[in-house]
Amino acid sequence: MSSGLFSGRGESEFDVPPALAGRPLLVHAWGRFLGQSFDVEGELAVGNMVRREYIGRSGWGRERSHIVIPPQYSRLAITIGFGKPKRWNVAIGELSTAPEIAAENVGSASRVYAHHGGETQAQVDFEGHGAVWFYSYQWTDGRELISHTDKFRAAIVIPGPGLVAVGGGHSGEPGWGTLPPWKVTLRST
Repeated sequence: MSSGLFSGRGESEFDVPPALAGRPLLVHAWGRFLGQSFDVEGELAVGNMVRREYIGRSGWGRERSHIVIPPQYSRLAITIGFGKPKRWNVAIGELSTAPEIAAENVGSASRVYAHHGGETQAQVDFEGHGAVWFYSYQWTDGRELISHTDKFRAAIVIPGPGLVAVGGGHSGEPGWGTLPPWKVTLRST
């Protein structure tokens, strides 16, 4: 999956691999068994100042969350989150490394899947808040397919080839990190 695997303990900073800089990237972020989550922030140069911006959060323990890193960040930071991060792991790759969406997909953290088929119906079941978005393979033309702030079950239509993101609701964009349990099941036609 990755062109860069970074692991550490506590707060840390590192550069995005130069071969990947300047484009949106897919990150898998996870910790250790029973470990707390941690935040991933991006550093952005503004004039002669550098500021950090929150991007997303890892899953709890070994649960991997997927986070899409916008192209403007060439340096990332692992920060506290809910508590001081213990051991952490971040695998960085291109969006093309997103796993293919399966007939049934379950999780309790954000995910990004590649969908190579045509228009497809899907059943979504969320035990709490959550949302599903659809993007082009270049992470453009994003649109929300469904979003709720409480438990819900509904049918959606994946419009065709592209990336399907499952996450929390966050200002009209995917929120990356731990979620209540969710399931996305493709319907056979």
